This record gives sequence, C-alpha cells and structure tokens, in this order.
Amino acid sequence: MKPFTLNNNDAKITTGFKTPEGYFEALESKLSAQLPANELKVIAFYQRKTTWLYAAAAVVILLVSIPIYQNVHQSATEVDAVVLEDYIATHADISAEDLATVLEKEDLEKIKLELNLGEEAIEDILLNNNDLEQYIID
Repeated sequence: MKPFTLNNNDAKITTGFKTPEGYFEALESKLSAQLPANELKVIAFYQRKTTWLYAAAAVVILLVSIPIYQNVHQSATEVDAVVLEDYIATHADISAEDLATVLEKEDLEKIKLELNLGEEAIEDILLNNNDLEQYIID
C-alpha cells in the first residue's frame, strides 16, 4: 500500500458522491410543495357541551349518593330508640340494677329528670288545664 498523508492535496480520496447542480436551491420549494396546507383544527360545539353534561351528571350523582350513604351507615350502627324501648318493655325480667350496670354514667345522667316546679307554675297548670276533673274521676 502507498503511504498516505493528509497534507498532500494529490493524495486526497474522493467520495464518489456528487450533488446535482441547483439541488439545495430547489430543496426548499420541493419540501414545501410536499407538506400539507395549514388546516385549522375544528372542534364541534356539541363535543364541548357533552363534557360539561358529563361533569354535571357526576356532581348530581355525588350529591345524591352522599346523604344516602350517610343514612344507611348511621342506621346500621345506631340502635333505634323505639326498638330499644320495645325490647326493654317486652323483657320484663330485666331489673333496674341490671340496667344500671349496663348503662354508663353519661347515659344515667341523661335519664335523670329534674322537675323544679315552683308553686306558681303548679297553680298555672291547675288553672289552665280543664281536663283535671276527668283525670281525677277516671
């Protein structure tokens, strides 16, 4: 093989590729002719409207379902007072002491009934209630 130096102009290797004359001048016009024309994107009005309808429907469903969930959840966890009262009335073998051991102090304080009626309040009740004679007779 022959010795090769880069500084020697005679020894340069040609690639064998040539660009046609006027190629780069005509390149821009050829590419722009092949590109599609600028088309505007059209958004239909009804598509935008359906998005708002879906959002409104979701909000309505949420607003309706939250109270229903809360009512179902509360009724499942809390004992109805009427059912409890009926249970106690039908099971007469429960004594007051048994009830006191089951109930907490807060419940017992709620049960206490304080009647602080003065003499004037009692007189007003007796004067204004016309059915007292019926209560006494019966």
